[in-house]
Amino acid sequence: MAELAISLPPLLATFFGLAQVTKLETTKLLVMHAAVCGARTAAVTSNVHGNNPGTPTGENDLPRRAVREAILPFIEAGALSEPEVSVDDASSAADPSGPVRVTVTTKVRCSVPMMGRVVCKGPEKVLRAVAELPHQGATYADE
Repeated sequence: MAELAISLPPLLATFFGLAQVTKLETTKLLVMHAAVCGARTAAVTSNVHGNNPGTPTGENDLPRRAVREAILPFIEAGALSEPEVSVDDASSAADPSGPVRVTVTTKVRCSVPMMGRVVCKGPEKVLRAVAELPHQGATYADE
């Protein structure tokens, strides 16, 4: 009994610590995937600078919707907060293939017993992912 009482707390702390690190790293991959989904959408649909003939000029909401849809089950489950999405479209009429950068920022809830707050240094951890793709802007004139 004495050996069990001495060895059980470090074993449980190690197990729960690894479980929290695994959850955190999996969530980082998920947020990166959401950023890539947003960048792919923005690369095709963004027309902030009016260099994509036939598409309405100005800010569109499609990249934000793509990011949210990519992580929606985790938002609904309460594991992630609503993401903040910023789209930086550097394309122009002179350079229709300029880069489009999407930044996703969200908070993950650290809920693993014993070690969640230790690994995350609090009840939540902020995760940020950035994805950049070339804009698929048109090189033709609108007629």
